[in-house]
Amino acid sequence: MDLNMPSSEVQLKKECHLYLIKGGKWAALMSTFILFAMLVNIVLQTSKVLLASNIILYMLPVFITIILAALVMRVYAIDEISNKAFLAYLFSLELSWLFLIWMIFDSSEASFSGNAALAGVESIVDVLVLTFAIALFVDRKIMLMAVLPLMLLSFFLRVTEIPDNYFFPLTKFLCFFAIIVSGQRVLYTWFKKAVVRDVEKQHLLKHFRRMALIDGLTNISNRRHFDEILSQEIRASERNNHPLCVIMIDVDFFKRLNDSLGHQVGDECLITLAKLLSSVANRPRDLAARYGGEEFAILLPDTDRNGAYLIADKLKSILTKVKIPHPDSDVSEYITVSQGVCQWQEGMKPDELISDADRLLYQAKLAGRDRFFGAKG
Repeated sequence: MDLNMPSSEVQLKKECHLYLIKGGKWAALMSTFILFAMLVNIVLQTSKVLLASNIILYMLPVFITIILAALVMRVYAIDEISNKAFLAYLFSLELSWLFLIWMIFDSSEASFSGNAALAGVESIVDVLVLTFAIALFVDRKIMLMAVLPLMLLSFFLRVTEIPDNYFFPLTKFLCFFAIIVSGQRVLYTWFKKAVVRDVEKQHLLKHFRRMALIDGLTNISNRRHFDEILSQEIRASERNNHPLCVIMIDVDFFKRLNDSLGHQVGDECLITLAKLLSSVANRPRDLAARYGGEEFAILLPDTDRNGAYLIADKLKSILTKVKIPHPDSDVSEYITVSQGVCQWQEGMKPDELISDADRLLYQAKLAGRDRFFGAKG
């Protein structure tokens, strides 16, 4: 698994937190809409059973909680809001609604005819329960913390108003509870599967992208990646006029090594050489690549010809110290390489730069191998 990418468990936890924050924001918007609907209903009522001034006073805690939450959302990004801050907001919003509902019921009791006050309060509670259940379904504990007090208040008011009939409020409470809990489980299961599948998809995409750019044997860049980065670096050099060099590298008498010791030994030689190239070209923008077969390439941005010579000489020295056996080499009993060093010149295309480096590599071979050649200038 890629250590740079989060696991499905970590991502699920992050997505749940983000959804809770967004759900809390949506709950605030819904609360605002419910308050507005209540005000419109009070203004349009024919019999003034509730004074607008009283209801606005009762609504103030909800409004203040929503405004404070909005200010926090403007100051902080969603992922910067902690669980404690969110729970504090949720507790304030819940307490404000409980206060508002209780005050509406208490102040309307003498004015409403029959059970009208109870019906109105129960309608508000049902809407709020649905709102919080949807907004907070990703965390069952938090969701129940939000909906249970509202449901219990509704049950209490019903029993208080109609003390001789427990059947309907108890049945409603149990059914609502069962629907909310089971619905939460279904929605959370879908949510979890969606997050896990998205993480797996991201891992697969990164894996396929890596396979397209990384050589499978040596685990360094392949030719395709090298050519892409080379084109980018040439464009950068054209803009800022910084030097750019390429070193083409070929293992001396590699076919003989495969024939005498086998392809497995040859593969191990290439893997070791790739590691050495990566250790030599170790700056952030340096790039070592397997260009094909036993041929490698090093891209050195912001490096002139003399700097590239130092890298080529360093690679030659490291190979001398590592001493990778090569019994059939005409140059040494150990692995050696020939190198062609070329510096990019203004107007030079990527294929021209590679062609010149290859030509210098061929000259190094003709001169006896185990050396590097560079263009004069």
